[in-house]
Amino acid sequence: MLGPLTVGKKAAKFGYRKFGKVGAVAFGAIAVGGYFVVKRKIKTAMAGDSTETEEETAESEAQAEQSQ
Repeated sequence: MLGPLTVGKKAAKFGYRKFGKVGAVAFGAIAVGGYFVVKRKIKTAMAGDSTETEEETAESEAQAEQSQ
């Protein structure tokens, strides 16, 4: 498993080869930030959180009962 340090180091090395010191800082920072964003999205998706609120769920259930 890759951690944020490994991802940042690899991205910084790539950025340094392409654009020098500025590229190393930029690519490293963006990669570490992206790592945490993707990690949060995956954790949310795995938790099975629904985008519907409880009120919307209750309303849709009530409408389904009325239509039957």
